[in-house]
Amino acid sequence: MYDAVDLDGVVVIRGTGELSRTELEAIALLAAEERRDGKRVVVDLRRVTHLHYAGAAMFKNVPGLRAAGASRYVKDLVLAGGAGGFVELFDDVEDALRAA
Repeated sequence: MYDAVDLDGVVVIRGTGELSRTELEAIALLAAEERRDGKRVVVDLRRVTHLHYAGAAMFKNVPGLRAAGASRYVKDLVLAGGAGGFVELFDDVEDALRAA
């Protein structure tokens, strides 16, 4: 499950629990749309317990995407999906927001 909020021009997409490939594709599409509209985007992975690594690969198609708060396990899944070199990873959302 996920939702999105706009915090003064930065869209934060917050994931929760297990994220399926379909959900990750939807998150990537939303992030890409927001980026095309000139907004900055941070994917908050603090409450994500598992994600489909192939779905995370969709993140590499979103220029300037930032993700934050992932556990070591979730971070490893993002990297295994091939998005590691394309998504800037932060330890917490506040750091990502300041950098965004």
